Amino acid sequence: MSEQPAKRPAWWRGCFVRVLIAVAALVALFFAIGLAFDQGPDSIDRASADFNAGVAEEYARGDVTYIEPQHVFVVRLDDGSFVALYDKSPKQQEIDSNCRVRYDERAQLGGLAQLPGFQGAFVEECEGTRAVWRADGERAFGAGYGNLDRFRTRVDGADLIIEMDERTCTRSRGVPGVPPFDVTTCDHP
Repeated sequence: MSEQPAKRPAWWRGCFVRVLIAVAALVALFFAIGLAFDQGPDSIDRASADFNAGVAEEYARGDVTYIEPQHVFVVRLDDGSFVALYDKSPKQQEIDSNCRVRYDERAQLGGLAQLPGFQGAFVEECEGTRAVWRADGERAFGAGYGNLDRFRTRVDGADLIIEMDERTCTRSRGVPGVPPFDVTTCDHP
């Protein structure tokens, strides 16, 4: 006669299932709390999405500085004021393209007057088209439309602060990329 393995009691399966359900509920609760409060080292305090761009006086007048992680160009105008521009044009945002704007010190503005203290322009070359903007984000010419998106800036103490929570943006009123366009406020992703 062969020996059969001892059967586990029926209550064991019921307890095991209850424990699994409890563990799954705790894990789900943990992630729900994390999402609700946006915790963690990479979280953004949405109530205060200010980016400290460093000491304001270290930015030269008539110069453009790119801050890659934030996708922002900081422009210090000749009068000492600041402009912070998003590095993706309105058109590329609407068609969900990966093309980015770059600053080219040799680029020309066509008929738009250059700003005092600057040479060059923002340029977007994407899929065989070209668009150009002046250093303050004003559209000069090309396949793009609208001015480059702007973030609000302020000098707090000695530091330049860029308010990253929202920006001005140009969007099509109807079909993406087709006039009429509206200038509005967008949340920054």
